[in-house]
Amino acid sequence: MPSSEKDLPPLDQKPVEMAQQKETEKNAPSDSDSTSDDHSVKPVASDMTEKRIFKNVLVICTFFFLNFISYGGLASLQSSLHLEEGMGVITSAIGFASLALSCLLLPKIAMRFIGHKWVMSISLIGYIFWMAANGYAVWATMIPASIVCGMCGATLWTTQGAYFAIMAKHYAAKKGQDPRAVTALFFGIFFAFFRTTAVFGSIISSTILNQKPENQTQPSNEQLSQWCGLNDCPNSGSNNTNLSSPSSTTLWTLVGVYIGIGVLAFIISVVFVDAVPADWAAAEYQNESKDMGKMIAKSLMATVLHMRHLRLLLLIPITVYTGMEQTFRDAEYTKSFVSCFLGIWMIGWCLIPSSVVNAVASLLGGRIMKYTGLFPMFCFAFCMDLAYQVTLIFWEPSVNEEHWFFLIPCLNTLADAIWLAQMSALYGILFPTKFAAAFSNYNFWKSCGNIIEFAYSSYLCTSVKLYILMGFLGLGMALLIIVYVKYMRQTRPVEKQALPSATVVDDDVKDKQDVFTVGSENAGFTGSAVMDGVEPSAYETVSIYRL
Repeated sequence: MPSSEKDLPPLDQKPVEMAQQKETEKNAPSDSDSTSDDHSVKPVASDMTEKRIFKNVLVICTFFFLNFISYGGLASLQSSLHLEEGMGVITSAIGFASLALSCLLLPKIAMRFIGHKWVMSISLIGYIFWMAANGYAVWATMIPASIVCGMCGATLWTTQGAYFAIMAKHYAAKKGQDPRAVTALFFGIFFAFFRTTAVFGSIISSTILNQKPENQTQPSNEQLSQWCGLNDCPNSGSNNTNLSSPSSTTLWTLVGVYIGIGVLAFIISVVFVDAVPADWAAAEYQNESKDMGKMIAKSLMATVLHMRHLRLLLLIPITVYTGMEQTFRDAEYTKSFVSCFLGIWMIGWCLIPSSVVNAVASLLGGRIMKYTGLFPMFCFAFCMDLAYQVTLIFWEPSVNEEHWFFLIPCLNTLADAIWLAQMSALYGILFPTKFAAAFSNYNFWKSCGNIIEFAYSSYLCTSVKLYILMGFLGLGMALLIIVYVKYMRQTRPVEKQALPSATVVDDDVKDKQDVFTVGSENAGFTGSAVMDGVEPSAYETVSIYRL
């Protein structure tokens, strides 16, 4: 915290100049840098250009795109493909439980000792292992594969989030742009790529599974209405021939194609992604112990103790909801509505329009957010999801009106695009100096949502699952409003001063208060503000923004 006038920035210095000056000072070599022992990354030139940063963002988007064409294509079929004893949904729950627990421990350790690039590359191998297990789907293969895939998912997603946050921070400094906008833009581009994976994954699965079994008696629409939709309950519709599994040859053809695409993703990640520059990564680990035992304990404590922040606690319900709504669409909607009424071979085709909507919304969301802010985007997502859920309650599906099976999930995927991209950006904005711990918590609680939905999938009727989902949406949105109000109050001007820039701090914490100098062009004021629970040693020059 500035203690004297000499600590304050010159009055005639512009914010962009200050950002560039800080970047130059940060990248300047020092004696401590030359003697530091960096275990996490191979040294890379710290003057990574804007074009090179953007290239890395696009390459990561590309190999995620390929990997999740394969994983997503198979994951959306689990509830229909492995129906026996509920193996599909149970092993999916195990996988997400593994992911959630791993988020508490593995990602930060892996990034520290292996480096961001290699963590992502190695994590892809776990996904390939899981795809192969689907070719011979029994409990003995699916459970271990799901556990490994979950662990790799934790490291992959957390590392991707941390990598993007670091790159966005330095890209914004070099270009003199708003870090909030750059972060949202990077995540928006990423999720635009990511959400198109469902389109191509669905095309592949639908093409291979396209042949409807011959000599099969089609149930009447009246029978299907009793077994399917909101009336789909455990042990109902046991005579529904639409739920028949494909032949072993067809299944292995599907799995083989997906494995080939996954291997290509791995090769691209190894060859074309640059490691995070050593001095950029060092900021995360400069106070870390080099002892493995202490590192593990500290990593676990960092993620767990990060939950003590009120902001994070308030975000838990809506973060859990984002996992639940994805699982409801991919597991419950595909099984209870599409597969049950139309057949498993129609799942891919029905998901293509909604996947296109999701991809376009992800791409445009980051750009629209520049003008609206995050909170209006969240309100729009809430309205779309509520409309989707209410529609499912009153909809009476019919095999003679197939177009509604294609159109209705578009409401959900439009909202889903906003939840995914903008929630990631929100965590980056609220916890700007604790990327790894913040994204570990984000992935942990999102995975808990997946686990909850999968866990009761085989025991509850679809109608009950839908009402539970609506409850989480309402609670999550209410608490998100509190986070918004709390954030705006904490960044309010208290005492008018003539300072053009800001020194602000993260939400990180001892039980005390400090007054420090802030300024925000976005909020339209300069002055002093009060933030709760800030330790002076945690001060770092970052930006403070209106949500």
